[in-house]
Amino acid sequence: MANIDERERLAVLAANIGYFSNAKKPKFKKVFNRAKEERLLEQAYKPEEAQTVKQKRIELYSKVATAFGGERGENGNI
Repeated sequence: MANIDERERLAVLAANIGYFSNAKKPKFKKVFNRAKEERLLEQAYKPEEAQTVKQKRIELYSKVATAFGGERGENGNI
């Protein structure tokens, strides 16, 4: 299993080197986005906090929707 993991890491490294070698304007975030990785890790170990943030965001969106003209109907129109 360790050998398979090492080969997988080497394959990912080769793909990343190929991307940086051939791209006209390579972007590091396409290869590795640390903030996204940390957020996914935190959500995996603390899912209740992620639900709290989602619920707060939903409440904020509903307040904004009512402030700017009401809620959307079933067909998507305001």
